Amino acid sequence: MTERLAALLHEEAAALDIPPVDHAAILRRGRHASGRRRATAFLAAAAVVVAGGTGAALALTGSDSPDRDGRATDSVAGEGPAHGVVAYGADSTVVVDGASATIPDTLHSLHYTSVGVLTRSNPNDGASSGSGPETLTLVATDGTTTDLGTIPEGVGPATDPDEPVYALAEKSGNGFRAVVRDALTGDEVGSVPLPDLPRSYWSVPPLALDGDVVYAGFENEAVAFDWRTGEEQPTEGLDGGIPDVRGGLALASGEKLVDGRLEMVVSVVDAATGASALVVPLEDGEYGFGSLSPDGRFLRFTSETDPDPKGDFVEPTGVDVYDVDTGDRVTLEGDPYSWGWTSAGSALLVSGAKVQVCDPATGSCESETGPDVGRNLKVGGRTYES
Repeated sequence: MTERLAALLHEEAAALDIPPVDHAAILRRGRHASGRRRATAFLAAAAVVVAGGTGAALALTGSDSPDRDGRATDSVAGEGPAHGVVAYGADSTVVVDGASATIPDTLHSLHYTSVGVLTRSNPNDGASSGSGPETLTLVATDGTTTDLGTIPEGVGPATDPDEPVYALAEKSGNGFRAVVRDALTGDEVGSVPLPDLPRSYWSVPPLALDGDVVYAGFENEAVAFDWRTGEEQPTEGLDGGIPDVRGGLALASGEKLVDGRLEMVVSVVDAATGASALVVPLEDGEYGFGSLSPDGRFLRFTSETDPDPKGDFVEPTGVDVYDVDTGDRVTLEGDPYSWGWTSAGSALLVSGAKVQVCDPATGSCESETGPDVGRNLKVGGRTYES
């Protein structure tokens, strides 16, 4: 009886029309899910207690009250709006989900983590070149702050919005090591020695953090390691310079064969294998720069062109956002050099007191009034390095 039942089940299964498996999509979902699981496990292991934030509309209704012991206690990984955390600032004011916080000196850059927004600031007007030593401050979604000390001038910390840590390239003897630190305390939780390779444009190797993998960019190549185990990871999809890796995907540019022709392109590739996930051909005389969303699902690209015959430049009036999976594109109007990302990968634009968050898949936007921090604005999800 059992054998007959098994035979019938096999016959029924063989007759089913099962669609092919999208392995790439499964891997991307797995990377995102494992990142969330790692964040939870890390917090549990560190015995950290955090309080979940709440918010309505664009979550720009946080409290401005300082934390009594001067330590950030909120958790970005908790309950919150689907578009993720919104962070921006100028001078010594930082706004995270509508809550204002004061940081030392002048804001240089903002970096999303799962336990708050890590800010970098310096006394030289927030400059990148000639900044001098810089201060790291963690700002939670309720406006509370944690002083994480100072770092030397160089490229800023690497973070992953799903992780409660940040990574820095720190001097070690005559070389460097990638040091991973707890974003709530600044304590070291792991490190990996970096190879002695020619450096690119900066005095320290720039890093990227994607889950358990830390990437380091050098002059002509990049290396990657699992920072928990020290095991080296493949980086066929990366060149030198600042690595931009999100969800296992990396931003690349250069020449590729498109329909049998060699063309200049901006592309998104698998960081490990170099396999193309998205290729955006550029027209003659066209160039520009791009940024991956924090989850790696979208590419924001600002297109520029050579001057016309009269020598005049045509300034772009917006940005193009590409869905990496489908290749679909939407155009978002607004200052092309001011767009950033929320922690969950929505497009973010701040102008004065107007905070605009847009769905990168549809281009639909919603806006809210938030604190006006003045000029010299910096937004989350944007790189500020020279």
